[in-house]
Amino acid sequence: MPGEILREFLVSENRITQDALAESMGVSRVTVNQLVNNHQAVTPEMALRLARALGTTPELWLTLQLKADLDVARRTLGSQLAAIKPLRPPSDAQAALLDKVG
Repeated sequence: MPGEILREFLVSENRITQDALAESMGVSRVTVNQLVNNHQAVTPEMALRLARALGTTPELWLTLQLKADLDVARRTLGSQLAAIKPLRPPSDAQAALLDKVG
């Protein structure tokens, strides 16, 4: 989850505080604390702010959030997801969609 990675940055050898991160990003300490504790999702805007402040990429933060969201959705859907009958093989469907956006 993004909050776990963010906590690692905050307790690393550099000891970035939540206050310092909040000030750097132009957000409140409450916002940073909610991110750290996984009570707030990383939005594209927040991903840009985190990337700039921490020397990473926005894609890192959005990918972490996407993985966390998918994990929650898989657990929530459970057997309902398994009951869905595929209409196309996954590789065919993905390739067709990627050609369209590509």
